[in-house]
Amino acid sequence: RILLTLSSLGLVVQDEATGRYALGLGVLELGAAVPRATDMRDVAAPVLQRLAQETQSTVFLSVYRDGEAMCVARFHGNQPVQVSWWQVGGTLPINCGAAPRVLLAFQRDAVIEQRLRRPLARLTPGSIVEPEALHAALARIRKRGWELATDDVAQGLAAVGVPVRGADGAVLAALSQGGLTPQIVSRGRPRFLAEVQAAAREIEAAVA
Repeated sequence: RILLTLSSLGLVVQDEATGRYALGLGVLELGAAVPRATDMRDVAAPVLQRLAQETQSTVFLSVYRDGEAMCVARFHGNQPVQVSWWQVGGTLPINCGAAPRVLLAFQRDAVIEQRLRRPLARLTPGSIVEPEALHAALARIRKRGWELATDDVAQGLAAVGVPVRGADGAVLAALSQGGLTPQIVSRGRPRFLAEVQAAAREIEAAVA
């Protein structure tokens, strides 16, 4: 049964003459994707760690995976209250949080429309669950290049997210900074937006 499942996913193929199984092309495709995220995480780690310490907040690096945002790296500052809602390897709904919406905003139009045809999660009363409202949020992100989210993943928490681009301009990941809302937001704007954007540019230069 396991072999049949792997075969249906293209991970293994069966030789008709011998009946033996071998690795399929799906393994190569999967293997090609993993080093990319791993290499970026390794390159980004010292930048993320420094940003977390300088801003005394929690910093995340995430990527778009199967219609959700997956955390690939997380670093804490020395703040008394640490944001631990997003574990490395864990996912967030693509409509909830600054980084998920940044990742969705820079997908191809066809990918966005396909994702919006699926249900949108409501983690709090502040979550954006109406497709029209989410479309407007994505347009705003593309125009200004960042997103601020408050109370939509958990009450009392906020995050700011920016894209991390490759040499060709394509968005590879999202860099986000999260914490208690007074720590992240001042007069309706992100306190550390310039620092987060500078960190993203530093990572971009390292992976170019």
